[in-house]
Amino acid sequence: MTKNLRFTDRSTEIQARMDALSDEDRELIAQMREQADADDRAYRMQLATVREAGHLTQAEIAQRLGKPQGNVSRTERATDMLYSTLRSYLEAAGAQDIAITATVAGRRVEITLAEAASS
Repeated sequence: MTKNLRFTDRSTEIQARMDALSDEDRELIAQMREQADADDRAYRMQLATVREAGHLTQAEIAQRLGKPQGNVSRTERATDMLYSTLRSYLEAAGAQDIAITATVAGRRVEITLAEAASS
């Protein structure tokens, strides 16, 4: 049985809250949005940068992966993907010692994707 869903337009309420903000708060929000957009652009550029560092085209990566070139383009633009997809792309680009690093509780942690995928 499907429940009845009701969607409401809250844009008026959101706009009223935005209008109530101080100029300083509006400026801070604008700066945060600009930074988030820049971060998104940088992330999308990183996979293409890896490919370009290997002097490869999207078509060459696609051939190595056995996929259409359009898939490579979508992967480079993706904001979220599986580890296996990332690992396969990076291997096709010629990357070695593939790992993700993060700082947790002040300690640097490294996750080796190649080993994680094969276990």
